[in-house]
Amino acid sequence: MQDGARFFAYTTWALMISVAIIIFTHRFIPFMNQSIWVALMIIFGFGFIYFNLIYAIIKRYITKVPAPTQLHIGLAVLIILPPTVWIVTAANSIGQNEILLMLFLVLSAVLGTIYGNRAGIKARYEYIQKLKKIQKEKNS
Repeated sequence: MQDGARFFAYTTWALMISVAIIIFTHRFIPFMNQSIWVALMIIFGFGFIYFNLIYAIIKRYITKVPAPTQLHIGLAVLIILPPTVWIVTAANSIGQNEILLMLFLVLSAVLGTIYGNRAGIKARYEYIQKLKKIQKEKNS
């Protein structure tokens, strides 16, 4: 693992942000039982937040990784782990709303991983081209 320290740094701050999000938003989960529309808004809200979080973290991680790697998948799993564990442990009984919320979180994690990886590869290519241009100008 060439960039173990970098992966550790990304893991720690990503876990901290993920835990902070679920701590400040877990109050909305009991409202899911009021109506289907409230449940859908909460589910899409959580999915939107975690999709964007995972997308941004993985894009940033992949942009400056020295060699192609699959560690971004582990990073996404570590980001989505705290909210799923929190939902399971905080619920008195796991109902269909909690299961639907966890499935939607996993779906948003998968989509964030896929699109974040693609965007990171594109950004890494642009970053390498920029470095080559700078190197070429220095040598000239």
